[in-house]
Amino acid sequence: MARGRGDQPPGVSERRAESAQSLPRGLRVRLTVALPIVAGFGVLLCGLVVLWAIYPLLFEVGRTPAGDFESRVRWTLAMGGVFALGWLVVAILVAEWIARPLRTLVSQAESVQRAAGERAQVPEDGSSLENAVRRMVNFMSTLLQDSFALRSLESGVVTLDRAGLVTSLNSTAERVLGCPAARAIGRPFVEMVPNEPRNAAFLGSVREALAGTSRASSAEATVHTLGGQATQLGYSISLLRDGSGAQAGLVLTFKDLSERKIAEDLLRRTENLALLGTTASSIAHEVRNPLGAISGLVELLRDRDLSEAQRRTYCQTILEAVERISGICQELLTLGDPNPRSIEPVDIGDLVRRSLALCRHEKGNEGIEVHEHYADGLPRVPGDPERLGQVVYNILRNAFQAVRAGGGKVTVATRCMGEVVSIAVHNSGPPIPPEVQEKLFTLFYTTKKRGAGLGLPVSQQIVRAHGGRILVESAPERGTTFTIELPVAGGQTSAQAPEVSKAAEA
Repeated sequence: MARGRGDQPPGVSERRAESAQSLPRGLRVRLTVALPIVAGFGVLLCGLVVLWAIYPLLFEVGRTPAGDFESRVRWTLAMGGVFALGWLVVAILVAEWIARPLRTLVSQAESVQRAAGERAQVPEDGSSLENAVRRMVNFMSTLLQDSFALRSLESGVVTLDRAGLVTSLNSTAERVLGCPAARAIGRPFVEMVPNEPRNAAFLGSVREALAGTSRASSAEATVHTLGGQATQLGYSISLLRDGSGAQAGLVLTFKDLSERKIAEDLLRRTENLALLGTTASSIAHEVRNPLGAISGLVELLRDRDLSEAQRRTYCQTILEAVERISGICQELLTLGDPNPRSIEPVDIGDLVRRSLALCRHEKGNEGIEVHEHYADGLPRVPGDPERLGQVVYNILRNAFQAVRAGGGKVTVATRCMGEVVSIAVHNSGPPIPPEVQEKLFTLFYTTKKRGAGLGLPVSQQIVRAHGGRILVESAPERGTTFTIELPVAGGQTSAQAPEVSKAAEA
């Protein structure tokens, strides 16, 4: 059905009502109340003035001389003109009173459009003004929502322009850096973070990003704030770009890691206490056994009926128990301080020969086959000969014990590979089970009936203190090989091949 001229499309009245509600309250009052009142009052006043001027003339027509009547009419017209001119001035003032907020809205709309990178266009009619106001309201609403979201973030956010001046920051950044937004915005970032050597790494990353030498970075640093507080921050620096894609500044996001560091330190201390408890328990167990044997043997020595041979046997057993306790204490002391006590050139070949001679003369090692291969012209290694000898002896003793039951063989070889001297000790005994391999260098772990579980951990610490490492290889039917690598120049051995605990006799 066709609509008449007065008909309106569906929704027009609703859109007009919504548009009216989007205008400021003061402007709505002026347009909907003040303007009709002023216009109606002006029309009424004009009618009253004209009636007041013409009404007496109606009764004097025909009775007043023509000259007087004409002068009366001219006077009336002149008075009406003056009144019309005065009312024109009033109308201009009223129009200015109404147009002033409209101009303000247009100016704000232009500013918002320019800030958004759009070309400002002045509305030419009411519809364009309504659209401009609507776009401005939507844009400002988006800005407010972004601002609320930014302030709600748990991470600190700071934006900088290309000159390094702060353009915005959220409440988390204010709290972490100890600098309010009113003081920071528009000022150099270095005034928020003191420009001092302790903050050199953090500020250096910011300067490099501003200069364009680095595009983005993420790191952790201890930042000293204006209040002198040291705060552990995890931060990320990203480039801020404008609508054309050009760099407009930086975005710094960071998070206070102090609480996490405190929790990590607490966890570390708890683990250390647990390790200390385990260590103390293991030490007490290792020391208690020989002490119990000593106590029992002393009671037996009180018996006067013992023969001289029995007394000598008991005394020898007591001495062995004391030596065992002394050895445990010495290994614990070495574990606590594995660094060389004295540095001198060490002849590795001579060191291996002397350690091997000790192992050969131990009880139970008499029938074990030993093969020796020493490289000629082996360079001397800087180190502590006593502690390096302790390491070689521990490795050789494990090898002899691994083949003692089966009557296998032990092979010892030395060689020089560039700046590294190696000592390889191979035994033909059975490989260690996989579940034992993972615990090879674990403190107090042992598979021996009379082992304290200190030999390999102590040896590993001593070799590391000399800049070297211990490598382990093991496979079924191929035996087990321990390789000690020591640097000739006193530096570090190659880190390409890590220490591998494939198998060992712990």
